[in-house]
Amino acid sequence: MFLDNYAAAFAAAGLVTLVYDHYGFGASAGEPRQYPAASIQLDGYRDAIAWLGTQPGVAAESIGIWGTSNSGGHVIVLAAENLAIRCAVAQVPGLGEGGPGISSATTTAIAAAIEANRLDHVIPAVTATKDGLGIMFEDGAHAWFTRVAAQRAPGWRDEVRVGALTDSVRPLDYLRRARIPLLLVVAPLDRLTPPGPALRLAPDLPAVEIVELTGGHFDAYEAEFAASSQAAVSWFRRFLMA
Repeated sequence: MFLDNYAAAFAAAGLVTLVYDHYGFGASAGEPRQYPAASIQLDGYRDAIAWLGTQPGVAAESIGIWGTSNSGGHVIVLAAENLAIRCAVAQVPGLGEGGPGISSATTTAIAAAIEANRLDHVIPAVTATKDGLGIMFEDGAHAWFTRVAAQRAPGWRDEVRVGALTDSVRPLDYLRRARIPLLLVVAPLDRLTPPGPALRLAPDLPAVEIVELTGGHFDAYEAEFAASSQAAVSWFRRFLMA
């Protein structure tokens, strides 16, 4: 997801920057692998915030968080908690509402695994066809992940464990509760994590601001990288470096 590029942009702006792979993914340890449970990943953010605040040269009272796509949803949840963070940026966030449904083949596979108590069963993360087996289809998810994995992340695995799908949150429910300044960087043409529900709420939420990008979900990382990264940099400068 080009996290290294975002980390480099934040560091170049003078921000101490911590970037990490979620538990059970990439270079991070943890079993089972490919298990994107919301509770585990939210704890990862909380642990990272607590650890970073103890490091030399870090102003513990001036920590911000950033996340994109599924992790953008996590950021919305965390912005509503009583944590040692001053501001947050959620990029093309998953809201838990308004997104595309999954195919009947995928629903059937998930239900069968749960009924058989095979929560360790894996299904594809992406599918090339709307009626195929996989969680993500919209915005050309299969083509994007396949191309970018080959170019940048050959260890990427097109797998999600079923058990993780039973451990989720609905970030939209937390948006009204934001305790800190929260920037939503959204793409109105995004069909994978459509921002419509957040865009309707945001005008009534004083803690929330919106920046709109051109294109769809995955344009945030490439064609719109300069816009998406600089929107976050400006937000962090405003609230962390003033």
